[in-house]
Amino acid sequence: MRHWIQEVRNFIYSYHFSTGLRTTISVVVPSVVCSMLGNLPLGIVISLGALATALSDVPGTAIHKRNGTLIAIGFIWFTAITTSLIMPYPVLMTFYILACCFMNSMLLIYGNRGGNIGIACMLVMVSILGEKAVPPYEAVIHSLYILLGAVWYGLLALLLWQIRPYLSVQQMLSECITETADYLLARARFYEQGAGDKIEKIYKDVLAQQVVVSEKHEAVRELLLKRRSHQEGTTSINKALVLIFLDMVDLQEQIMAAQTDYHALHESFDGAGVLDKFHTLILEFAGELKIIGEAVAAGQRSLPKANLRYEIVKVQTAVDDIRKTLPTVKERSRLLVLSNILHNLADMAQRIYNLHRLTRLERVKDEIIDPRLQLSSFTNHGQYDAETFFNNLTFQSHIFRHALRVSLAAVTGYVIGQLLHLDRIYWILLTIVVILKPGFSITKARSYQRIYGTVAGALFAAVILFFTMNNTVIFIFMLLCILGAYSFMTHQYTLSVFFVTPFVIFLLHFLHPAHFYNVGWRVMDTTIGGTIAFFANLLLWPSWEKNTLPSHMIKMVKSNANYFEQVMHMYTQEPFVVNDYKLARKDSNVSAANLMSAFQRMLSEPKSKQKNGSQVYHFVVVNNSIVSHIAALANYGTTHNGVRFQQPEYKLLSNNLQAYFSCILEMLERPGEKVAAPPATVEAFETLDMKLEAMYQKRQEEVNNGQGDTVLRQEILEVKQVRDQLHAVMSLLKDMKKTLEQNN
Repeated sequence: MRHWIQEVRNFIYSYHFSTGLRTTISVVVPSVVCSMLGNLPLGIVISLGALATALSDVPGTAIHKRNGTLIAIGFIWFTAITTSLIMPYPVLMTFYILACCFMNSMLLIYGNRGGNIGIACMLVMVSILGEKAVPPYEAVIHSLYILLGAVWYGLLALLLWQIRPYLSVQQMLSECITETADYLLARARFYEQGAGDKIEKIYKDVLAQQVVVSEKHEAVRELLLKRRSHQEGTTSINKALVLIFLDMVDLQEQIMAAQTDYHALHESFDGAGVLDKFHTLILEFAGELKIIGEAVAAGQRSLPKANLRYEIVKVQTAVDDIRKTLPTVKERSRLLVLSNILHNLADMAQRIYNLHRLTRLERVKDEIIDPRLQLSSFTNHGQYDAETFFNNLTFQSHIFRHALRVSLAAVTGYVIGQLLHLDRIYWILLTIVVILKPGFSITKARSYQRIYGTVAGALFAAVILFFTMNNTVIFIFMLLCILGAYSFMTHQYTLSVFFVTPFVIFLLHFLHPAHFYNVGWRVMDTTIGGTIAFFANLLLWPSWEKNTLPSHMIKMVKSNANYFEQVMHMYTQEPFVVNDYKLARKDSNVSAANLMSAFQRMLSEPKSKQKNGSQVYHFVVVNNSIVSHIAALANYGTTHNGVRFQQPEYKLLSNNLQAYFSCILEMLERPGEKVAAPPATVEAFETLDMKLEAMYQKRQEEVNNGQGDTVLRQEILEVKQVRDQLHAVMSLLKDMKKTLEQNN
């Protein structure tokens, strides 16, 4: 029960609910006011303008928000007046739909804001098509009412932004922290008793959640760091949010750094009972992150619930008990993997305590954001010019092909509606423009979700109308449906459609009472629109993920090579630039997420369009493992302020591994061609192994003489860890090269 209450509380504090509530207020107020004045149809027209502008509103800086709202209002009004003037002429309207859908779909080239403005304009066009044709004078008046609604939403949104300028940032950052906690929970399953037989299944879940975390990081990065670079955030709350986010990115790297050979881990320690203790400990860490996420969303202070340091000591005691049963230094070296994980968790605990502290604003005043970081370099700078538009007017652009699909599908739906004399053609067109997305897999999922949601929503509406005709009760249900529809629109599409359907049916009940007549037509028109959208994406220049995967794989290898190079500067006495290192880390994480997302989308496409699925998945897993081992090297170097015991072999190994990266990159860029292979064996590893063997013997003498923690022991720990991480990267690169050779 408590968990359920907490979930509801989290949802109320979420970005999705606040957006839904704001949209609901902007849509309902004009309709209620006009209804009280005896003119509900006028209120619905004004509400249409508010709804369209709300759909185009995405988080951003003050400048982007203001400019985006003004552009959206202008585009929406222009679409409204042109649609109203052309609607009496069906033939001309056919060509207008073609042009309108194409131009607005092309706005996707300008990112999410541009794409949302395009969808908002198409929504206005489709909605006007559901009304009767009117003379030009009335068409102008009608478009001005829509403009009034758009301006009303714009003023409301800007007013609320002035009152709570950091609300959207807090909510998105909270989601980022919560998703990171879920990622940690997914990784905790590696340590469950008997998990050795379920490693592959757990790994798939971990990779899927890693994509979600990366997407949340990118969203917060674009919103928060752009505000900071535009000098919009110089207050203590902005500084706290930036510091929390930077710590979260570092924490994500630390979590990934805990990667190890889990099969070997379970083979060695399944019977010792220690892995279960690690599992319980990691659950405590995830719980602390959940608490921090909730506090950030609510704008409150957070306090630690668990004593993580004490819990770490208890696990360390269990590891020490195992160590006592191992007589020689070499046998005890098997425990290094557990010790490294514990050290990593200790560093993570310190970071989590720091995150708790950052939620208390008075503690942040004296904090300084690392001056070595150029925050503006971590955000994308889009080009909003005509050249970008014209450069995409080619079949090489997937947005161009998408725009053609949308326009042709919409015209098909309009013509079918005219030929069959359907009452509500706009429901068909609305389904088409909302469902059709650039990728086949997303459109397929949306088609099913919309049909399922529509059928369930229609049944719900039918039940309500069957049991009551009380307008007050129906109006209350309609308000709840509006709130649900807009709260779940970007979060749970099926639920959003479920709420939209009864909302539309109840609205039509007030405008044109027809009992169950609207229910059946809503389901039928949605099915027609969904079918048209599905086949349009299947037959009209479809974008198959198998064609994009090679470019994602190339970007992945390039970003990993750069990430590895920046990290190895700490080990090879080369200049280490923090900003370059963190940029490389960001690019690596984004590339990994993009590759995994493309692979997941490919799996939902027709089997005939999937190519080398198992090999691609293996490539994804291997790349993710490489990133984890690089992250382990980075985490050790940054938390220990560099390397204490420099080894000349590190430089040789770095060069050799870079040669492997280059070889793999050539194989991807020139498939089928023979490329020069890097050395099969590396003498530097043999040299390091000989050094370690000599150290073990000396250390055994120290242990025999009763010496505890010595410099030699510290050197063994460091060199062994670095050697193991580099050797793991080498093995994975060889594995990747072998996989590519088999596919060529």
